[in-house]
Amino acid sequence: MRWLIDEMLPPATAAELNALGHDAIGVAEAGLAGRDDATVYETAVEQQRLVVTENVADFATITKDRLAAGETSVPVVFVRKHQHSRGSALAPALARHLHRWATENPKPYPGAHWP
Repeated sequence: MRWLIDEMLPPATAAELNALGHDAIGVAEAGLAGRDDATVYETAVEQQRLVVTENVADFATITKDRLAAGETSVPVVFVRKHQHSRGSALAPALARHLHRWATENPKPYPGAHWP
C-alpha cells in the first residue's frame, strides 16, 4: 500500500513500512512539514496514498466533507500512539499494526478506518 504518515507520528514508521514491502513516506519527507491538514490530504489524493494520523478531529471532517461533496477521497487510517509501545519501539509497532491491517484490508474504501 501507499501510505502518507502524518507528522504527529514517528517518521521512522514510513521506513518500517517500506521494509515490510509498502510504499510509505512521512509528511516531512513529502515536503509538507507544518502544512495545514487540507494540503496534506490533497497531497495524499494526488499521490493516491492512505493517510495515517492521530488527528481525528481534522481528518475526519475533511474526509466527510469531501465524500459528501463527491470529491476524490482517500482512506484515512486513525491510530492512537498510546495503544502501542513507547519510545523507539513505537515506529516498528505502528508499522506492524498497519501492515497487519493492510493485509486484512487490501482494498480499503475512501473514508475513515480504525484498525
